[in-house]
Amino acid sequence: MDVALAIELGGVQNSVGLVDRDGKVLDSGLLEGSETLDGLWEQLEAYLERVDARVTRVGGALAACGVSVAPAVEQLAGRASRDVLVEAGLIVGEASTAPVFVDTVGRAFALAEGWTGAARGVGHFAAMSIDDSVAGGVVLDGRLLDGNFSHAGRVGHVIVEPDGRRCPCGSRGCLEAEVSVSAIESSTGRPLTEPSYDHMRHVGRLVGRAAASISNLLDLKLIVCGGRVAREYASTMFLAAQAELDAACRLAFSRGAVIVSAKVPQPAGLVGAAAVAWRGLQEKG
Repeated sequence: MDVALAIELGGVQNSVGLVDRDGKVLDSGLLEGSETLDGLWEQLEAYLERVDARVTRVGGALAACGVSVAPAVEQLAGRASRDVLVEAGLIVGEASTAPVFVDTVGRAFALAEGWTGAARGVGHFAAMSIDDSVAGGVVLDGRLLDGNFSHAGRVGHVIVEPDGRRCPCGSRGCLEAEVSVSAIESSTGRPLTEPSYDHMRHVGRLVGRAAASISNLLDLKLIVCGGRVAREYASTMFLAAQAELDAACRLAFSRGAVIVSAKVPQPAGLVGAAAVAWRGLQEKG
C-alpha cells in the first residue's frame, strides 16, 4: 500500500501524518507551535527522524511527501512566500528518499475538496478557506491553476469593501481584511465563537460578493467554502452568501452559481497536504 507523508505547516498548529491514495488518514499527530521559523524546522526535523517507523507501523510504503504552508509561516519567516516553500521542501527532502512537493495551504485545500470533498468529480470550481487568513485555489478543466509563482487562487485578496480595513498585504478592503478570524474579533470586540446574527449575515454577504466576482471572472458554477469561520457561522453565513451570489451573478454563464460548505472531514489539512503529494507524483509521471 502506497502512502503519502502529509505535512501541514500552519505556524501556530502544525499537523503531520500518513494518508493513502483514497484520502484515508492512517496516522496523524501535531508539532508544537513555535515563535521562530528555526524552532519550527527543528520540530519538523525531529518528526522526520521517526517517519520510517510510522510508515512501517501502518504497513505502507512511502511514495511521496506533500507539504502545505500557511501564510502564518510566511509571516513567521519574514521572507517571501516562495522562499519559505522552497526551504520547507529542502528540509523534508533531506530526510526522505521519496519525492517532495510543496504548495500553499489554500491550494492544498482546493485539491482536497476536488479529491474527496464537495467538488469531487467537478472539473471547474474555486475553493476558499476562511481562517486566520483567507486562502484558496481555482480548478479549471480539472487542473489546479498555478500562475507565475504557483500562487493563483489567493481569493483572500479580492476587494469586497472599497476603503475598508487595512489588509496585511497593504491594500484595503480585501476579503481577508474583513472576514478572517482576527479581523472579525477586532471589528466586533467579541470572540469568533460568540457572533451576533447580524454580523454573521454581514460576513456572509462579503463572502458572497467575493464568490460572485470569482464566478463572473472565471465562468464557475461552484464555490466551496471552509475554515473556522465557515464552520462557526454555518448556515446563517451560507444563506447570506448565496443571496449575494444570486444577486451578483447575472451573466448567462454564472447565473445559478452556488456556494457550499467544505466536505473533507478533519483533519482536512492532512488530506490537503497529501493531495499536493499525489498531484505532484502524477504530474511527474
